[in-house]
Amino acid sequence: MKQLSVFVVMALWTAPAWAQAVEPSPAVAPQETAAPTEAAAAPTSREQAGNEGGNGVADGATPAAQASPQPEIRAGSSELVSPAPPPVTRPRIALGDDTFYIKPILAIAGGLHVENLIQTLNRNRESRATTLALTRFGFEGKLGEYVTFRSEFERNIRAHGSGIWEGTASLSVRDQILRLQRWGATVEAGIILDPASVDFLSTHMADTLLADKYTRDPLLYSGFNRGQGLQASYSWKGLRAGVSYTAANPLSTSSSFQVGGTFGGGSRLWERPLGNFRTGQPDDDLHFQMVSPSLTYAHELFEAKAMFQTFNVNYQTNSRTDPAIKGYNVRGNAMLKLRATLGMPLLFTPFVNYARVENDVTNSTPGFGDTLLQTHYKANTFSAGMDVNVKGRSGVGFQLSRVSDRSPSFVAPTGGSPATEPQTHTVQTYLNVGGTYWVTDEVAAGARYARYKKTQTGSDDEIDASYFFTLRMVL
Repeated sequence: MKQLSVFVVMALWTAPAWAQAVEPSPAVAPQETAAPTEAAAAPTSREQAGNEGGNGVADGATPAAQASPQPEIRAGSSELVSPAPPPVTRPRIALGDDTFYIKPILAIAGGLHVENLIQTLNRNRESRATTLALTRFGFEGKLGEYVTFRSEFERNIRAHGSGIWEGTASLSVRDQILRLQRWGATVEAGIILDPASVDFLSTHMADTLLADKYTRDPLLYSGFNRGQGLQASYSWKGLRAGVSYTAANPLSTSSSFQVGGTFGGGSRLWERPLGNFRTGQPDDDLHFQMVSPSLTYAHELFEAKAMFQTFNVNYQTNSRTDPAIKGYNVRGNAMLKLRATLGMPLLFTPFVNYARVENDVTNSTPGFGDTLLQTHYKANTFSAGMDVNVKGRSGVGFQLSRVSDRSPSFVAPTGGSPATEPQTHTVQTYLNVGGTYWVTDEVAAGARYARYKKTQTGSDDEIDASYFFTLRMVL
């Protein structure tokens, strides 16, 4: 315990010297063929992402329920994506008492990733097998009766690994939350995670802590929101009403991943600040604002979420003539918790998620600057699946996600031909099937098959599949 504390303190002390990226795992990191942060990612309701994907404890739960969570009810969301607040009573691994304590955050995942490239645009690219490693660490705790905090970092060198011996910087910043709670009301500030923005996910897809593209990217496309901001909520008998606000560079939040269209050289909005680094920091000429009111309800038999995200992008803060890029995202999620006894206790958790985003698109054609296209970017993200848990959290599950978007472009008028705005239609499909066996309350072994397919107007299909065999620990 002493060695662990010393390690984490040293890491926190030196972390500011490394590049900070508000994750897309889910968060926002360039998408690679085999890969948040953070944001993404996520995207943030169960032990599912090792922490990513589910709500271990419903926001409306009583202190007694928080102190004694029922593991089987956690299916459907992930504690790695949307971790519950620190418990009311001091955990077993913590320093202090029930009123003032600090406990370590530690999640480690490692194993084998076998990547099979079935059809790619680069026909010379080869498949490979990679050993993977990912660690999340930090502290959380209580400072009196009404104040809690969480500070978490991640060490992740992506899908194929690099720079272990050379010391390549690979740390990213995750939750950095200061939370005030009283009378059912909660106010949070820092790098927050909006639990209403976290899709219901298969717990058994969390073997890489939801940091691979098969689990992370669908979360980000649907509007997963981890990033700098303020958040307020009120909970009563399982019902939670909340609102969050972000106003900063697009890279400050994983929710900017959902904004579609072309932004400088054909890239998406979250890629645009990465095109120009100043003093080691991303371009600061963009400004992203988002307000997200939401309602969620958690019951013994089901959970449901509804959210409306409205955003405004200032594409060039050094100019007063560029038009504002406005858009919105409507989200809805539902999950059932069905129990049965067939020689042993079973929990079935079917779930479904849907999100629709629409936003303005800039006209990047020379001679048409500071104008918007008449056609909007539109995207629909749909996912569904089910887990079957045996006795506790061990079991099997599957999840199918589909992201369909239409992105407009501009063809200038020539001769007697008027201007046109053709649309590029892209469909991305993600399939995950896997199982988890919890060796102890903190350690699990997992196996998963994942498949990805991308179909786009005017391009050949891209298809790949991956096999994951992992061990993970979550304290």
